[in-house]
Amino acid sequence: MRRHNCPQRRGSTAIHGLLAFPALLLLAWLGFEIGIVIRAANGAKTAADAIALAAAARHADGPDAVRTDAFAAAATNSGPNGPVTVMIADGPAGGGDVAFGVWDEDSRAFVSNQIGGPAVRVTVRFAADHPNGAPPLIFNGFFQASPVTIERTSIAVYNPPRHITSLLVVADSGTGIDMEGSARISARGGVTVASASQLAVRLVGGARMEVPIVRVPGTMDETSGTHIDGAIKNLTDIPNDPFADAAMPVITAGFAAPIDHDGMGFTRVAPGIHPDLVATGGNVILDPGLHQFVGGISLSGSAVLELDAATIQLVDGAAISLADSSSIIGKGSDILQSWPDHWIVQRGGSAEWLIADTAVLAVDGHCYAPNSSVTIGDGAKVSMRSAIVNSITASSVAKLRLDGEIDALREQVVPGRARLVK
Repeated sequence: MRRHNCPQRRGSTAIHGLLAFPALLLLAWLGFEIGIVIRAANGAKTAADAIALAAAARHADGPDAVRTDAFAAAATNSGPNGPVTVMIADGPAGGGDVAFGVWDEDSRAFVSNQIGGPAVRVTVRFAADHPNGAPPLIFNGFFQASPVTIERTSIAVYNPPRHITSLLVVADSGTGIDMEGSARISARGGVTVASASQLAVRLVGGARMEVPIVRVPGTMDETSGTHIDGAIKNLTDIPNDPFADAAMPVITAGFAAPIDHDGMGFTRVAPGIHPDLVATGGNVILDPGLHQFVGGISLSGSAVLELDAATIQLVDGAAISLADSSSIIGKGSDILQSWPDHWIVQRGGSAEWLIADTAVLAVDGHCYAPNSSVTIGDGAKVSMRSAIVNSITASSVAKLRLDGEIDALREQVVPGRARLVK
C-alpha cells in the first residue's frame, strides 16, 4: 500500500520558513541600516564639496565673504540633525572644520599656513559629539553600540578671474616662453605673450603652465597647448607695454659708491648709486628706498641679497646672475611714486638674466624689465607678484610663480570660480 507524505513535507517547509523569517528580517534590517550609513556618507561628501567650492570662489573678496558663503552653503545641505553645520576658527588660516591654505599640485597635498590662501579644505562630520549629530541607527539602541561617525573631506582651489594678468612677455617675434623638462609656471592671473609666432609659447616634455588663461595674437601650437592647465585665447589683441612712457630715474655713474662687503656676515647698504655687486657669501641688505646699479648683480655660493622695502634699478643692459645656492629675497619699496611695490626696474639695452642651480629669487614685488630675457634652469625657484619681461626660458625642474597682477592691464571684470581638487 502506497503512503502519501505531502502533509509532512508541507509542515516541514512551513517550519523552515518560520525559522528563516527572523534571519530574512535581520538581513533586511541590516540592509536598511547600511543604506542609512551610505546615504549619510554621500550627504557628507556632497556638503563638503559644496562648502569648499563656495568658500574658495570668494577668496579674492576677503575672509568675511569666504566665511559667509561657507556657512550659507552648509545650511543648504542636510545632516542627521537638520541643516549641516561647520565650525571655522578665527584667523586667516581658519581651522576646525574649514581650513585655508595652498594646494601643492606636485604632491597633491593641502598645506595650511598662517596667512591663509586660495585653497580650502572642508571636513563635514556626522558624529555624536558634533552639532550635526550621528546617523540615526536602530542598531545602536538595541545593542548599546557606539554611534557611527562619518567624516568626508573636500578640497577646492580658487580659479582666478581671467580679466587679470600676472605676466606680460613683450618679445614681438619668435618664442616668448620656452619650457622643457619638468619646468613649471604658475600664476594667479593670466599670461600674455606678444609674439605672433605659432611657437610664441613652446612647451615640451613634462613642462606645464598652471594659469587661468594664456593669450597670444596668433594661433598656439596644439602640442604646446596640451601642457597648459587653463584656457587659451588665440587671435586676440595684445596690449602694449603699459609703462613705456613712465619716467625712469636717472643713474649718474660718476656718483657710484662701492659696496664694502667682505663676503661674510651682514652688510647694510643705504639707498643711492652703486657699482656692480658681486658676492659669493654673506648677506647684503638694501635699506628702504631706491638702489641704482651701474653694473649687474652676480651672486654665487651662499650669498644673499635682501631687499628691506627696497627697489633695484639696473643700468641699460646690466644683468642678474644667481648661481649655486645664492638668493635674492625680501620686499620691494612702496614709497616710490613712479614705481610703487616694484622690486626691480630696468629699461634700455637688452640683458640676459640667469637664475640657475638651486638659486632662489623670492621677492614680494613687481618686476619691470621689458628688454631682459630671463633664463631659469636646473632646480632654481623664482617667485614675485608680477613681471613684464622680454622672454622666459625654463628647463629641468625650474619653477616660476607669480601671485599678483599687473593693475595697468586689468580687463573687464569676470568673476572668479573654484575647482575641486580632492
